[in-house]
Amino acid sequence: MSQRTTLRVKTPPGFRVDASSLLPMPLAAMSVADIEGMVLPAGNDRCIVGDIFDVSRHEAADVPEAPHAGATLVVENAEPWLDRIGARMTDGHLVVHGSTGDYSGFQMAGGRLHIEGDAGHFTACEMRGGRLTVTGHSGDFAAGALAGDMEGMTGGTLTIHGNAGARLADRMRRGLVLVGGNAGDFAASRLVAGTVGIAGQLGAHYAYGMRRGTLLLAQQPAHLPPTFTEGGRGFDVFWALLVRSLATEIAPFSQWRAASLPTRHAGDLAVDGRGEILVVS
Repeated sequence: MSQRTTLRVKTPPGFRVDASSLLPMPLAAMSVADIEGMVLPAGNDRCIVGDIFDVSRHEAADVPEAPHAGATLVVENAEPWLDRIGARMTDGHLVVHGSTGDYSGFQMAGGRLHIEGDAGHFTACEMRGGRLTVTGHSGDFAAGALAGDMEGMTGGTLTIHGNAGARLADRMRRGLVLVGGNAGDFAASRLVAGTVGIAGQLGAHYAYGMRRGTLLLAQQPAHLPPTFTEGGRGFDVFWALLVRSLATEIAPFSQWRAASLPTRHAGDLAVDGRGEILVVS
């Protein structure tokens, strides 16, 4: 039977905590007492779940607002000292009321993670599948790669309603990233493939080293990179299919129409030159 487990922060520990073991499916198989006794890493220290959270459980019949069948985990009163929320998550529904720390959704492979607040750096870093939604802002390296790794996000959907920091989708290979606000420097840098949409303003050096993939812009940028060239026709079918796939996403992407073709710029000609910037204005 579907059920919801709720963790309500009652006593902040005063240091950062690794919350990667707090996942919907594993916790659904545990009793409340077992969850309260879990040990969470915290740098060179550790803490007990029951010391910082009030733990409760409800069956689906008692939780009419639960939007999805299966295990649901809700974290209430979350604060930025909670790192790695939803890391390596594969199934279930995880809802966070409040802001999270770094590495939210790190290497996430499935399920749904919904953060009703801001997220720290490396959000959806090396994400592989599932859907991650941030209703506030996100830090640097969202959907990017760890230092020294060759691939960033390789699947799934990341939606950031607010602003994103620097290096958004750095080395991204597959998937969909949508930002409702602005993006920092080096957005879509070294993009290998996938689709990145930005509704607001861009920082410096966007699309730097872009090999393939698509960067969607809802506003005309102040300048285009010198290694991109305007042109390209005959992508009507591609555009119609893309617009259809965005119909259920956040505005303004959901409001685009197939009849209004964007302006296309190809590049980065300093590398493969098979990427594209589509400006919808």
